[in-house]
Amino acid sequence: MKLFRFEQEGKVKLGLATDQGQHLDISASGMSLSENFLAADGLNQLRDWLKDNQNSCPDINTPLHFLSCVERPSKIICVGLNYAKHAQESGMAAPAEPVLFFKSTTALCGPNDPVIIPKGSEKTDWEVELAVIIGKKATYINESDAMDYVAGYCLHNDYSERAFQLERSGQWVKGKSCDSFAPMGPYFVTADEVSDPHNLHLWLDVNGQR
Repeated sequence: MKLFRFEQEGKVKLGLATDQGQHLDISASGMSLSENFLAADGLNQLRDWLKDNQNSCPDINTPLHFLSCVERPSKIICVGLNYAKHAQESGMAAPAEPVLFFKSTTALCGPNDPVIIPKGSEKTDWEVELAVIIGKKATYINESDAMDYVAGYCLHNDYSERAFQLERSGQWVKGKSCDSFAPMGPYFVTADEVSDPHNLHLWLDVNGQR
């Protein structure tokens, strides 16, 4: 499934993007893309609901205001220097152990929402990332079981203020957790739709420049 959250007339709604390019309002399901929904096997419940109800779901014919494709999660865990090419362009060696940091949940916003440049910013930067949406609590699991905990994927534009992060204080959170610095979406693509998440072509264009 290719799901999304959107706002219409002040209400938060749930949508489905079909293989035919339609955007359907599936809010009548009463479901959401929250942590509790995912942990309670909500995606399979939604699949069952769509089997009986998809044909009666209305098309969305108004311009879409996409929200973040997940409701505010408990945490956003990020991995620094996770792409070899990014490490190379940064002039940094690939770390022997993953560099982990958090983004504030208040950084979350929709994919087309305005980015708020923080006061005093000198070097606001951007990076396209694949966000992995964890569908249930995962504690001390075996590596071989890890993918069973993945509910789906979405796009994340990882904004950073590099002067805050690296030059002025060396605090990654300070440079990466500003409000609006974690736009996600528009689509929550369920794990069954992505055959190989390790082999995806990601790109980001800024003012027409890739």
